[in-house]
Amino acid sequence: MGRDFEQFRNELDRLRPQVDNPDVLRLIESLIAQLELQNQETAKKLDRFAASLRELDQRVLTVENSRVFRILQKVSHVVRAWKSRTVPEARKAESKARAYQLWLQREEHSTPSEQWFRDAAQKLQYRPTISILVHVSNPRREWLESTILSVIGQTYPEWELCVSDDASLEPWVGDYLEGVNDPRIHFVRSEQVMGPSSSLNRAAILSSGHYFATLDQHALLCSSALFYAAETLQERRYDLLYADHDQLANDGRRERPCFKPGWSRDLLECTMYIGRFLVLSKDAFARAGGFRAEFDGAHLYDLALRLSESGSTVAHIPQVAVSERPAENSPDQDQRALGASLERQNCVATVERVGNGAVRVHRKVIGNPLVTLIVCSRNANLLDRCLRSIDRNTTYSRREILVVHHCYDAANDGAINGVLDRAQCTSVQYGGDFNFAAMNNRGAESANGEILVFLNDDVRPLAARWLEALVVQAQRAEVGIAGAQLLYPSGLIQHASIAIGMMDGTGHPGRNSTGDGFWNWNSHARNVTAVTGACLAIRREVFAQLDGFDCGFPSNYNDVDLCLRAREAGFEVIYEPAARLEHEECATRPPGVRWQERERFQDRWGRLLEKGDPYYSRHLARNREDCSLRDG
Repeated sequence: MGRDFEQFRNELDRLRPQVDNPDVLRLIESLIAQLELQNQETAKKLDRFAASLRELDQRVLTVENSRVFRILQKVSHVVRAWKSRTVPEARKAESKARAYQLWLQREEHSTPSEQWFRDAAQKLQYRPTISILVHVSNPRREWLESTILSVIGQTYPEWELCVSDDASLEPWVGDYLEGVNDPRIHFVRSEQVMGPSSSLNRAAILSSGHYFATLDQHALLCSSALFYAAETLQERRYDLLYADHDQLANDGRRERPCFKPGWSRDLLECTMYIGRFLVLSKDAFARAGGFRAEFDGAHLYDLALRLSESGSTVAHIPQVAVSERPAENSPDQDQRALGASLERQNCVATVERVGNGAVRVHRKVIGNPLVTLIVCSRNANLLDRCLRSIDRNTTYSRREILVVHHCYDAANDGAINGVLDRAQCTSVQYGGDFNFAAMNNRGAESANGEILVFLNDDVRPLAARWLEALVVQAQRAEVGIAGAQLLYPSGLIQHASIAIGMMDGTGHPGRNSTGDGFWNWNSHARNVTAVTGACLAIRREVFAQLDGFDCGFPSNYNDVDLCLRAREAGFEVIYEPAARLEHEECATRPPGVRWQERERFQDRWGRLLEKGDPYYSRHLARNREDCSLRDG
């Protein structure tokens, strides 16, 4: 403000000789004087506010750093873990079902009327025809009729329904479909069973649309599902769209919502997370070669993988656009489809089935890169436990450990030196106030490894191949940073990725839980916005390109800031749950977030924080980390 006033006054002095009226000059001078006085008063108020905030901040930090508070935190973790394990699964499911019904009621009240959507559809500049492809095979009549009615009731009118009956045994199927009085519905029947891929390809031949949409014979589209698709295509002509979905119980009740993250190629390699309602560009479909009969049962997954490999543009519709009936999984076919995809990409990997229809890709380490584990410490006991645990439970052998020794007390320094001598580690010394960013940068300068793994001294490996899991991710050219899954000693989740726009800028979805909220992805490798610096892997060249950690974030946000800068530079950030470690959290450093760091983080990344995290559902709460449904 002071600089603006000075510029204003200089401009007035420059123009003074050109002003003949002294009353005008006096009026302007008086106005400037009043504004300067107000500015000074505002500055004083802001100084007093900042001083009060610093005092409050210090009081909160004092409480959080107290022994009593830390003991209460540990007790809380134990109690939470005990409650989670002792509450019957049926009761948890019942509670979630009630919460979802309440959420649906809130959504219904806050969603515009169908007429509003119909009017809005008429105003869209781009109104592509969407051809809905349905493979029909011995359907239940009442369910199929409901599916057809859900299409006819769409608020977006530019659609056609292309149905291929795959030799259904009951004659009513053909009679019913031929008798539906709507010129936008096309029907073909095969005399012999073709299978879903060939049947859907045949349905596509009937179409004249710009886009295809795949729909199960017993699924129900929400009335504005196609509107949401067309609306998304206004911003860009994507090759593939997918949406959130839920399930239909036998009595028609909606349950088990599946809220999905933004487009994640790595998550697709774990599970067909994008679901069975897909909106596909006709051109992209043709380039991919349509559905392939050899992958029947996983034909949608196979097509999605091929589109992903070709660099197709993909967008997520963050709406529950379809309600589906439970369907039989084809895990063998899924595994075959993924294996074929990895082979096409010349990726040396094995595929392991891990349950719930998901798989895990085990990539092979390329070559034998030296990995430097950089551990900052000023606590001999923590450091000793950490180093012993790494030595006992790490199979990757070509590694070095570099300890950044935070020197602050002669007796403690002697104890740490004893630990370093026993462990035969390289070490560098760091003096001054705690600054996690500066200490890690100091360690990186002295590291010899091609890959750097920054590690807190209060973490301990739980999976012997944790380091291989991080190395294979960090080696990938498109990946800038890889992070681990961290658990509290109680077994509850501490870190399974970081989402921005939560809590005081960042949050850990699922923290202090067993992952039983409305977010289903904590056990899957996936693309994320950020990971914690408590266990973070990065190639040395990428770390140098990003100029390391920002020392302006001495305690908090330095890891998220590094991840955001990596993404800004075009790199992916990957969460890898196969790298599983225990983390005490804040045993390395004092807990709490200072307002100066929070303000600095908001100033730098506020625009992204306001938009919310693309890899976290907007339907979930942002003011807590339990992955519960948003209140409003």
